[in-house]
Order: sequence, then structure tokens, then C-alpha cells
Amino acid sequence: MTSPFKFLEPYGKDDAAFFFGRDKETAQLFNAVHASNLTLLYGASGTGKTSLINCGLANKFYDTDWLPLFVRRGMDINRSLSMALDKKLIETEENPERLDITKKVDLLFLDYFKPVYLIFDQFEELFIFGTKDEQDMFYNTVKMLLETPQLHAKIIISIREEWIAHLNDFEKIVPYLFDNRLRVERMSYDNLCEVVEGTLHHVGVKIDTPEKTVDMILHNIHDKKDGIALTNLQVYLDRLYRVAAPLRQGDTITFTPSVVEQVGPIENVIDDFLDEELVHIEVKLAERGNKQTKGLPLEILFALVSDNGTKKPSILADIKAALPQNRGIQEADIALCLEEFKRIRILRETE
Repeated sequence: MTSPFKFLEPYGKDDAAFFFGRDKETAQLFNAVHASNLTLLYGASGTGKTSLINCGLANKFYDTDWLPLFVRRGMDINRSLSMALDKKLIETEENPERLDITKKVDLLFLDYFKPVYLIFDQFEELFIFGTKDEQDMFYNTVKMLLETPQLHAKIIISIREEWIAHLNDFEKIVPYLFDNRLRVERMSYDNLCEVVEGTLHHVGVKIDTPEKTVDMILHNIHDKKDGIALTNLQVYLDRLYRVAAPLRQGDTITFTPSVVEQVGPIENVIDDFLDEELVHIEVKLAERGNKQTKGLPLEILFALVSDNGTKKPSILADIKAALPQNRGIQEADIALCLEEFKRIRILRETE
């Protein structure tokens, strides 16, 4: 039985029916983007900033009211922005590569007659991986976009709050960077209960002794230092579903205190999930003829992650170069692992 939970994926526009607990923040963000052409959204990792934009904010607009372009840094934020605009542009007589960003945004508005929203997600990647030249070029592009008269463009920058101090140089070029900002805080206990109960009701899962069961769930995913990350909640609900499904009576799946106790704390869930899936990937690699598969998927996974816990922007050749050279690893082996990581949702399809 397929799990209905998001696991590590953020909520999207189509998930509005079970996007709970963020009504206030959604309204605040909607008001913020109307108050200024530049909005800074920040908060701790796991507070659901991406979902707040993709689902909460997106569902405040009619399709005719905005044209959102989601931009991740990739290998270079300036090139990624330019390519995102090029993809949306309707064919023009002018060569897009010769146009500056403001001209592309203007043409995009004329193509669709919708305000263009440039949404820069996980902006901290610019500081983790980017060069000073890349950063300065981007800051000046933003300044140019914001100060070009009659340009129908708004900018939303989403960043983990521990990287706020790195915006100092950005503020020197765009002095009003912090004028319109919104901090996404971790959810309260009551809101988290609303998320759990609302999500389970939406997917048709019953809760035995709801107050006790929900409290046990939240206790098991609570971190003493960081509280509760919403991504961990989805991962945990996914595992509860898989444990409870074989115990169902008829078509009804029920989360009970005993099921929660059986699953245990979130650390066990993540460890068990990764162990099971990595072994499965090793078997697939062995079927390709690779005789040194033990631990290989984990090494590839480590090669994708920076010291700050974010995904490195890498191509196959880069990943191969970062791996031990004595294992006979082929790019096809790496490609298989990447596809499997997408299947188990620890790597997004768009990455």
C-alpha cells in the first residue's frame, strides 16, 4: 500500500487540502509580498519555508494574478535565473542570451500579462557554494530589477536564519533588504496537533485515543535542541503508516499508541529507512555487474552533501571524482544511485 505522506518533499499547490497549521503565516506572507517588491523570508531549517511559498502563498493567488519562477542556485545563481526566465519566454525574435535580466522579465510580463515573482529558495546555497563575484553580480541584478521603473516583478528570498549575517554585503547594495521581512517560527504544540490530526483525517487514517497517540508522536520526533522539524513529522507519519497498514481491519488503517511505541523515536526511523534502502540499491548495483557494491550508495550520498547539510550542485563527473578511485565506479553506477535517491525521495526530481 502506497503511503500518502509527503516524506521529504515540500508541499505544493495541489496539497492545499492537507496543509495545516500555517494560516497566520500564509496571510502574513501574502500581505508582505503586496507591501513591497522585495520580501525576505527566513527561519530555522525544517520550519516549512518552501511549503509556505509553494502551497500556502500559491493558493492565495489566482493563476491569472502571478507568474512564479522558482530559482535554486544550481551551479551559479545568475545563470540559473537567466535559464529559468528563458524557459518561460515565448519565442522571440531576439536572442535571449543577448538580453539582460530586466529585459527578459519585461518580455515575460508581456508574454503572460502577469506579475513575475522571482522566488529564490534555499538562498543560503549562494554563500555555501558561491564565489564573491557570483554574489556581487546577483546583488546588483536584484538592485537593477527593483529600481527599473514600471517593471512588473517581485522578489522573494527564502533563507535559513543562521545565514542571515551573510547578507551584510547584499544590504550594502540593496539597503532596504531587511525592510520587508517575515520570520517563520517553529509551530506551537497546538498547531502541531492540528497538523497531525488534520493530515490523518484527510488521508483517511483513524487515531485511537487521539490525545495520547498524537502526544506520543510529537514526543518521539521532538529534538531537545531544535524542537520539531516538519520534515521529520512527515517522515515519521510515513513510517507509522507502513507499520500500521498490515494491521488494518478491512480498509481502515488506525494509528494506536502501540504502533507509535513499536516505531520508536525518529532517529530509529531514519536509520532503519536508510539502511533498508541502501541495501536495496546495493543489490541493484550488483545486478549491473559491479562487484564492490558494499557501502557504495552511502559514499555517493556523502559526496552529494556539504558540511552544512545541503545538497552540493554536482554533475556525474564531479561526483565520480570525489569517490575512491580504486572501486571501479562508473558514471552509470552513480546515475543509478541518483535515480534511486529520487525514488525514495531523499533527492528531488528537479535537482
